[in-house]
Amino acid sequence: MNPLLTLLQIIDSAFPIGSFTHSYGLETYISKGIVKDTRSAQEYATTLLAHSIYYNDAAFFQQTWQLCDKRAGIRKVSELDSVVTALKGPLEIRQASRKLALRFLKLTEKLKPVKRCQTYLEQMLSKKVHGHYPMAFAMYAHAQKISFEDALSAFYYNTLNGVVTNCAKLVPISQTDAQEILFKLQPLIKKLVDTQAAVSPDMIGICCIAQDIRSMQHEKLYTRLYIS
Repeated sequence: MNPLLTLLQIIDSAFPIGSFTHSYGLETYISKGIVKDTRSAQEYATTLLAHSIYYNDAAFFQQTWQLCDKRAGIRKVSELDSVVTALKGPLEIRQASRKLALRFLKLTEKLKPVKRCQTYLEQMLSKKVHGHYPMAFAMYAHAQKISFEDALSAFYYNTLNGVVTNCAKLVPISQTDAQEILFKLQPLIKKLVDTQAAVSPDMIGICCIAQDIRSMQHEKLYTRLYIS
């Protein structure tokens, strides 16, 4: 199989795992008028990638990749899964990570089964681990011989694409503005990917307090279009 085409498929918006039903607190920012136009949407996306994803999901991705490189067993994977679960404070965010992981693993199993992914899925279904999307994505991408840089770049891009797509629907901003944001933030993604491995273990899991609060507030919004 072609690693590039596989990567393009698993990050495509048509890949049916439900990623575009989650806003990860963005809906709260918009309802409060904090994210309200193209400028604030780009500022939000930049902050999210550089100060939240970089130290959380992307860092969890990188740690999972290292476990795959070392051919670590399910015990080490379970230990990392427990750490990730503990570091995801807001309930909706933890649930979203599990839901996406479940759908991702079930679907990729039908495409091309991977033993490590099957074991992780079985552990999730038996509730021995919680299950997290960045870990599942890293495991599958690693098994498909996709390079770390390409896989992590795609993971960042997929996250950003979800943000700008939701902004286009909720703010709203135009599709052209959304594409400009995607293009303008390419250098940021490259910078984050290039420095990801250098993140200090002590910094992994630090929270963006405002992001966590908005995610928690989302649970009690009067009207909601998104699950998280």
